[in-house]
Amino acid sequence: MLVRFDEVLVTLDVGASDLSAWIEQNWVLPIEKNGDFFFDETDVARVRLIAELRSDLGVNEDAIPVVLRLLDQVHSLRRALSELSDAIHELPESAQEQLRDYLSDEHSRQE
Repeated sequence: MLVRFDEVLVTLDVGASDLSAWIEQNWVLPIEKNGDFFFDETDVARVRLIAELRSDLGVNEDAIPVVLRLLDQVHSLRRALSELSDAIHELPESAQEQLRDYLSDEHSRQE
């Protein structure tokens, strides 16, 4: 479900100038149609996060892009790990066992 710009302002109690600036800085990437912006669930969550970073946690404007990049990286890594896990579960049991043994041996060597 897409949410209009003005609905995001009211729902999240964010100023129009702030939200416009976040869009200009590519912190949030809504869809633009006929001069109006529409936000999906991910965009709304990101706006909420930015607002909380600023108001609740006191994160300054210079640090917000760094925080957003790090969070994007964490989400990408989690997605890649999930895909890897799914791929491992598709392997024959013997291959899964070899992988478990290898990882166990690696873990033992690192300790």
